[in-house]
Amino acid sequence: MVDVVDELDNILYRASLRDCKARGLLHRAVAVFLLNSSGEILLQQRSLSDDWLPGRWTISTTGHVRAGENPSDASVRELKEELGIAGVPTLLFKQLVPKIESLGQIERELTYVYEVRSDLEPKINPIEVAKVRFESVGESRRLISSSKGDLTPDSILILEKYLQLE
Repeated sequence: MVDVVDELDNILYRASLRDCKARGLLHRAVAVFLLNSSGEILLQQRSLSDDWLPGRWTISTTGHVRAGENPSDASVRELKEELGIAGVPTLLFKQLVPKIESLGQIERELTYVYEVRSDLEPKINPIEVAKVRFESVGESRRLISSSKGDLTPDSILILEKYLQLE
């Protein structure tokens, strides 16, 4: 279950994630940028068995905020679940992501974007992540401009805004 919200982030009611994706209901998500001491950004390839954009590359870790959960707590949980890294990410901004449609599902999210720095070796969860790689800021900019379906549409939008902060 997740909280359905309006564009001002007011909670309207609770719904299943399945219902949100079937009807394109706006709900909260988190995205965490993991940077190493060289300033490189970790990107993850989504699991090939995922039901949402399988095999596409995205931000270090992403996920949905559960109903009643604080987005900051969700960022800590997703970082640990997907990459096996314990940390407390810092909130950078919120991003309204327009509707993205894929395979009969509609994802529409208000994404809380965080950053955390760590040189710990990621221990990926193979159920959620196929593989990871570190990219420099310059390589990340190149990926956005040359992406031919490699990056998820939401990660392009969020990565563009994130790189403006750099």
